[in-house]
Amino acid sequence: IRYNNGMLYFAYGMNTNTEGMAQRCPRAVSFGAAKLLGHKFRFSGPADVQVDRSCEVDGVLWDITEDCLQSLDNLEGYPFYYDRKWAQVEQDGKIYEAMVYYMLPGNKNHPPSSSYFACVLEGYEEHGVSTRQLFNALEHSNKVLHFFG
Repeated sequence: IRYNNGMLYFAYGMNTNTEGMAQRCPRAVSFGAAKLLGHKFRFSGPADVQVDRSCEVDGVLWDITEDCLQSLDNLEGYPFYYDRKWAQVEQDGKIYEAMVYYMLPGNKNHPPSSSYFACVLEGYEEHGVSTRQLFNALEHSNKVLHFFG
């Protein structure tokens, strides 16, 4: 990977969607499908990742600018709703360090809105990312809602 913007960013939720990213981060460049290592995917309304050494998360690797980072920070409610960290991402057998957002503790596990889910699903399909984790997490969050609802 040769990146010109200066920072690698791993997206697993609505920022996998190319139209949304083009509006928020016009200079962002997609490097395509990648995997976040040592984490699991869930829905807590919006998408989230949690540390789990036995899992990996499918998503999209982006090359972003400092302006893009500021736009994403605003969107993600950084540092109050989501925080960010550096994590290992695998793409084409190579390991990279990429910035990733994760939800701060205290958010309940519940289903996403249908429009949010459709936006994320479109982003995955645009980049050739497996959608299995989306449907598994949706089913799990619906079961949790039904059980506790």
